[in-house]
Amino acid sequence: MKHLFCNRWQPMRYWIYPLFIILLTTACRETTTPRPNGFFRIDSYPATYKEVKMGNITLNINDSALCNVPPGAEGNSGTEWLNITYPRYNATIYLSYITLHDNLDRLMAESIELVYRQNVNTEQVEAIAYEDKAAKLYATLFALSPESATPIQFIATDSTQYLLRGALYFDNPVKADSVAPSLQYIEEDIMVLIENITHTPL
Repeated sequence: MKHLFCNRWQPMRYWIYPLFIILLTTACRETTTPRPNGFFRIDSYPATYKEVKMGNITLNINDSALCNVPPGAEGNSGTEWLNITYPRYNATIYLSYITLHDNLDRLMAESIELVYRQNVNTEQVEAIAYEDKAAKLYATLFALSPESATPIQFIATDSTQYLLRGALYFDNPVKADSVAPSLQYIEEDIMVLIENITHTPL
């Protein structure tokens, strides 16, 4: 009986052994799962500010940001431009200062139209109003979807002498999760800029 059992077992071992080896090697193999791309940690700029003149107003701008007047901006009567660049974030706030001549309503309408034209989804526009009657300062900050060409825009005015427009652009296409920390830092700076606008009457 022992001999018959061995005879039956012998032919089977030629395919059992390779099968056992295959199962053993594949069982120890790790399954690789694709992982999402990581993003570098972005440290915020220090919350210290410098005063910058633009038209008849003074702005508080983050001390680590770079300010420059774009080429060809000089010599335009009633309008001034200023770029505030954040090298660490690859982002720039483009400011335009316009002297008012009974054209506030038209400029406000143009500015709001521009906001909605540049947003990916008009339903995601959040408008935040700011008012300081003592300082004669009225402003609206528009938070657009992060994937928009310009995720933050704002308008500030004293309603009689000037209108200040601002638009934030990132140098490269962005994703909501990767740009969120930078967007938060810059939005805080923009709020500081708006809240501390001071103007000299003409």
